[in-house]
Formats: sequence, C-alpha cells, structure tokens
Amino acid sequence: MKRSLIALTLIAGGILLSACQKKICDMSQEEAKEWTKNATIAEMNKKVKALTPEEKEKLVRNWLTLNIPDEDKETVIKGCAAIIEHPKLGFYVELFAHTPVNVHEADGGAWAAGDHISLSSGLLAEKDPESIRDTLTHELFHIFNDREHGAGGISALNEGTAIWIFNMTFYENDPKKMELGLAEPAIGTKLYYRDIGIPGYPEDIEFGVPKDLTPKGREVYDMLQQADPSKLPIYDESKMKEFFDFFKDINRNQDFSTYLGVFEDRLQLWLQAH
Repeated sequence: MKRSLIALTLIAGGILLSACQKKICDMSQEEAKEWTKNATIAEMNKKVKALTPEEKEKLVRNWLTLNIPDEDKETVIKGCAAIIEHPKLGFYVELFAHTPVNVHEADGGAWAAGDHISLSSGLLAEKDPESIRDTLTHELFHIFNDREHGAGGISALNEGTAIWIFNMTFYENDPKKMELGLAEPAIGTKLYYRDIGIPGYPEDIEFGVPKDLTPKGREVYDMLQQADPSKLPIYDESKMKEFFDFFKDINRNQDFSTYLGVFEDRLQLWLQAH
C-alpha cells in the first residue's frame, strides 16, 4: 500500500512539474488566460523574450482566436509575432489570449470593439505583416486601456497612448516620430476632433486621464511616460489642461506636414520653459 501511495505521489508530482515546465508557447488558450492573469508585465515580457521567433509564432497560433478567412491567417499570425518580437511588448500575449480578431468589409482600417478587434478586408488584402503589426499594436492597446482602467472612451489619451505605444517601439529610430513624443498623438487627437471632427462624435473630447489604473496598467503607463521626451503629464488633469492650453491655438485642419512643424516648434518652446 505504501509503495502504491509513493508511486501515485511521484506520478502526480511529475505531472505538476511537467505543467510548470511547459513553455508558454505550448499552452492552450485557457492555460494562457490562467497564467497571464497573475503574471506581471515584466514577467510576461521576460518569458516572451526567451522564445525563439518560431516559438513566438507558435504561441500566436495557440493563443489567438482568428475569425477571418484561412488565406489571411498567416499574415495576421506573422504580424502578431512581430509585435511580441519587441522586448517591451511581450505583455501583448495576454491580449492575444482574450481578444478574438474578426473581419469586416471595408477598403481599409480596423477598430477595437469592446472585447474583439475587427480588421477590414482591404487591410487583409494587402498581405503585409508590418501593416498588421502596427494596426494591431494600436487597436489592441485600446483593449488594454479598457481592461486595465487606462484612458478610455473617446479621449485624447486613449488614442494618444495607442499611437505612442507603436511609435516608441517600432519607430524608436525615427526622430520625426520620437521627437513629438506622446504630446502630439494625444494633444493632436483633441485638436483633430475640434478642428476637423468625425460625424457623430463630440468636438470637445476629454483628456482621459486614468483614475484607477490596475497594477498592470500602471506598469505600462510608467513605461510610456519614461520613453516620452515631451513629458506629457498623463496622471494629472489640471496639468494636462495647462499643457493643452499652450497648444490650443494651433489649427489642426491644415497640411499635415505644416501642422507637425508648427507643433514641434511649440513643443520646443514648452520644454524650454519647463
């Protein structure tokens, strides 16, 4: 009897050890949801960084639900694997596990809709993993903002952070994108709604300063802020208003390159004064 108990204990222990040793790329979607629930951003980034490119693709296949035509799946899988190739974006694997990707008929674009992402048929038709990488990095960050109580709704920081996250990772060697930091994506969004507008949406949108970030949300927002040369005060509503007031007379409804030049000059004045 003792031998049987010992044998069963060893077998059970071996199964538990085997589960603990399983690489994350071999986890099922349900196992992935359970593991990521308690993992920190740093822990997810570290685990994902240790995977080979082939293992990152395998993880995407196992974790991500793709409700799109079979002929488009490889492009999306490669685009998602390219996201987590960046060492700061390993935490996107949690978003993969929880966020199905669907498709809608349109010439281009995509949107984040509550609990899923919808890619346009036109975007998929391009067969360009880099475009998918940038689009999903952006749209999935809207999902992150919702899950982790970051900037939400139609707000300057919801859109701004979702632009800055891929600028600061995939375009970190592009001075034109980096010099304007988080300020232009966020303040520029507020100016866009005011000066150009989108039918059915308000002209005066909120800043979207996060009020009750989760620990994961705070970890990522701190990362966004640390990389931001514009030093946008993302945690302080009154300081965000003061910042915006310095830029509010800029007309967003003009040639985009001209607008960016005006914004850059104004940002340099702000930084010199602060």
